[in-house]
Amino acid sequence: MRKFQYILPAIGLLMAQAAYSEPNLASYYTFIGREDFYNSSGAPLMDVGAVVQQDRANFHRFGIRHQGDEADPYFQNPEMRAKIPALVRAGGVDRYLKIQLGQGWEGYSQTWLIQICGTPGRITHLRIDPADGDGYSDC
Repeated sequence: MRKFQYILPAIGLLMAQAAYSEPNLASYYTFIGREDFYNSSGAPLMDVGAVVQQDRANFHRFGIRHQGDEADPYFQNPEMRAKIPALVRAGGVDRYLKIQLGQGWEGYSQTWLIQICGTPGRITHLRIDPADGDGYSDC
């Protein structure tokens, strides 16, 4: 009976650590349209991080919102938006999206799933996947 005295608290501690270490802080869908493939000066963007950064600037700053765009809890201010390209590089991008952006804007739009990953109070990376129903990467 004494063995259970130590096993049950250990199991509780492991469960608490697993719950605390959940890396997905938030996620949102965004419709990436033509406006999101060009920066505010009109130059084409060929990097997924730059496109996501422009999408969030369009959404929060310029009020350009496509049907299907969802709000996010982190990128309202310019300082956080400036971190998006580095957060995308740290997290990874679906291979298909990298190929698509390497060719620039091709005249069509699509919806992406953006996963905001990290620990409570600190974003460490973003994961970007097309929202095509083929499955998604985890944080």
